[in-house]
Amino acid sequence: MHMKNKKNIVYITLVIIIASSVACFYLLDFYRPNKDNLYKIYTSEDFPNALNIMNEEILESSLKNLNEQYQDLRDGEYVYLCWINVGILKKRMKDYPGAEKAWLNAIDHSPDQALSYGNLADLYLFNMKEYEKAEEYYLKVLEMSPMHHGYYVGLVSLYRYNMTEKANLIEGIMIDGAKINPSEAENYYMYLANYFSEGPDNNGGNDKEKAKHYIQEVLKINPELKDQLPDLWIQKKY
Repeated sequence: MHMKNKKNIVYITLVIIIASSVACFYLLDFYRPNKDNLYKIYTSEDFPNALNIMNEEILESSLKNLNEQYQDLRDGEYVYLCWINVGILKKRMKDYPGAEKAWLNAIDHSPDQALSYGNLADLYLFNMKEYEKAEEYYLKVLEMSPMHHGYYVGLVSLYRYNMTEKANLIEGIMIDGAKINPSEAENYYMYLANYFSEGPDNNGGNDKEKAKHYIQEVLKINPELKDQLPDLWIQKKY
């Protein structure tokens, strides 16, 4: 092989290596959390709505905690938990987009951890009113963590009050929850007893017979819950 051809091959190889390195750098930089946020020191001016729900002392304490979480992120410690805590603090200070971004960062870091999905589901339902996203994340977190009663309640609340075209799924979801979590079955049946005892004015199931059935299911498990159930006629005395 001629010397000139060898030089060309070496040159082309170097170009490929350099191009690959540059591409890798930009890809990593693209997927890395915003560096400006990591080095920012947050003040009360970043949360103009916080004082609507908390006093100055609690706000200052929350800001101190938030900046400490970012310090741990800069140090590379407890990354997943730090992003979870950042989201909690930002949500507390009514920065919902900031909370969303923090929990998405937590998912990027540890996609197999369920807590961040559940936090996002609640955020989308109760705070950001993005119901399709709420449904997506409730379904995902229930797939990952089917033993968590609160996520079942979140999903059926979404169907009951917001995505009402899916209200027919509520009963099946809670029955499945009771089967998966038999040690807490009375909680699922209690929800259904209350749901079916309510009429359309409260987006209820409006079916007294089903309400009575689930009241009985609750009392079979725990008769002491009678005072927490709808005041309907019950066939069997407990």
